[in-house]
Amino acid sequence: MPQLTRLPNGLTIATAEMPNMASVCLGVWVEVGSRYENDAQAGASHFIEHLLFKGTRQRTARQISEAVEGLGGYLNAYTSEDHTCFYAKARADRFPDLLDVLMDMFLNSRFAPADIAKEREVIKEERASYQDQPQHLVQELLNETLWPGHPLGRAIEGTPRSLDGLNR
Repeated sequence: MPQLTRLPNGLTIATAEMPNMASVCLGVWVEVGSRYENDAQAGASHFIEHLLFKGTRQRTARQISEAVEGLGGYLNAYTSEDHTCFYAKARADRFPDLLDVLMDMFLNSRFAPADIAKEREVIKEERASYQDQPQHLVQELLNETLWPGHPLGRAIEGTPRSLDGLNR
């Protein structure tokens, strides 16, 4: 049964002990997503999701990846309309290592101008590839139809124009 603990700073921690599992999964859910973005900010949550993997004051992008994958672990993230989630999984005894990497990403990200420029283009390519996937294209058209003029009617990854307007 999951247990919720609310810290004095407002952070809510959900834990669920599974005694038969030899692994731990750690996730950080942040209440940011496309529904909270105006036209000029469209895609900002997804953009930041990408940038948090690009390096910190302590680690390069490669070191972030190696810090988790070197343990046999897994590190990833996704952005939705109403939240962004960063998660990692490894052997249970590696919980401190996973927590260290995720907190480093959140507290010490660099947002280097070169990374911003590169990820802007990566996301534009990602968006273009979605246009070749019928299921994604239909979902985007449905959202535009159901939510005209509303953030829920826009693509989570933003548009080329909105991405060009995002900066540090």
